[in-house]
Amino acid sequence: MNGPDHNDWENDPVWTLVDEANASEAGPFFVRNVMREVRLASDEAPSHWWQHLLTPKPILAGSLGAIAVAILIAVNSGNPDKPNDLVIEPAPTTPQVQLDDLVKEELLAQAAEDPTRFTDEALMALLY
Repeated sequence: MNGPDHNDWENDPVWTLVDEANASEAGPFFVRNVMREVRLASDEAPSHWWQHLLTPKPILAGSLGAIAVAILIAVNSGNPDKPNDLVIEPAPTTPQVQLDDLVKEELLAQAAEDPTRFTDEALMALLY
């Protein structure tokens, strides 16, 4: 290295001061005092799970859920004698029905690209 000798740090007067300093020991209550300061310095108080239930967000969410359930019950119980209009059809399982569905999807894709290739009646038949 170009510069002063790297052994000059041993002759630094700071080391003389460090050698002359008295060693200090921790007091008997050092750990207790440090831990108390750490607890006091923390911004967040320890919280329990049940304290989070009393914040506005869970109360609002629970209220909205209860209102939604009440509305659904009121709407569905309006006319109990009326049968549901929902009819569940079994899924096609035969290969011919699956092939028909694939052909219909392909024709719909072609009609979407160029509807002039089909008559109005053919388009309506594809949609229904």
